[in-house]
Amino acid sequence: LESLLNEPVYKSVMYRRLEGCKSEEELQQLEAVDEVLLEFKKDVRDERNKMKLEIIIGAALQGAEVLDKSLELLREKRELDDRLVDYLDDVIAQAKENEVPVPAGTKNAGGTLVKMLTVIKDRLVAEIQTRDKPYVRMLASLLRLVTKRERELLLRSEVNKVEEAQNFAAFIRDGIQYMEQHRADWLVDERVEKMKEIAKEVDVHRGALVSG
Repeated sequence: LESLLNEPVYKSVMYRRLEGCKSEEELQQLEAVDEVLLEFKKDVRDERNKMKLEIIIGAALQGAEVLDKSLELLREKRELDDRLVDYLDDVIAQAKENEVPVPAGTKNAGGTLVKMLTVIKDRLVAEIQTRDKPYVRMLASLLRLVTKRERELLLRSEVNKVEEAQNFAAFIRDGIQYMEQHRADWLVDERVEKMKEIAKEVDVHRGALVSG
């Protein structure tokens, strides 16, 4: 099944079969098989994406920290990809279609479900786009550490240049600004205050690198 879902492997096999077709009848049979398999693969991926999305939504409803851990686990397993985002786009579109109109200015105007799914989509896109960037991994590690001393030791071991510390602090503050501007009412995000503390700690570390 995994080989079937592996797109490069699947295409390679189908191309070889295509090259081996010796008649129009064989070609039509291959096209029919390909059509059935493509539908089967879509159904399997949709079911997997549904399960992943249920996990993510459940984590989001428990709070930002639980959501972070859930996304981190999925990221480490390479389970976050563009197909999941495409599936979520379809879910959001369906949610909009099923949305009951609410008068403008009321508390739930704009659709709470759609807002939540959109925020989750933005997080997924950000995770996919930045999953291999060192600053993201570094910030995630610092957010997991409880004490200032632990974070200080990590910074000392990982950030050894003044310019790197300066760029990392700027990266954190850009993230803070984005999160404050796009904070969702349903998701209380305690990371913002901790990120502010970390940014200050990085500034102190940068000062130590300058004087040292």
